Amino acid sequence: MKTCGYCKGDYDEADTKTANLHTEVSTRRCNCTRCEGKPSCYTCTSSFCFCTNGH
Repeated sequence: MKTCGYCKGDYDEADTKTANLHTEVSTRRCNCTRCEGKPSCYTCTSSFCFCTNGH
């Protein structure tokens, strides 16, 4: 188990699908600079962000 530096959740590095949610840069499209370069697990708290649930 490893703890994610973005969402602080624990995940199993052996589970590729789950690990990618915490390590791979998301390709979501929004106008929020807080989300740029972050993985899908990152939940932005900016009121100007239009990403849905961090995805």
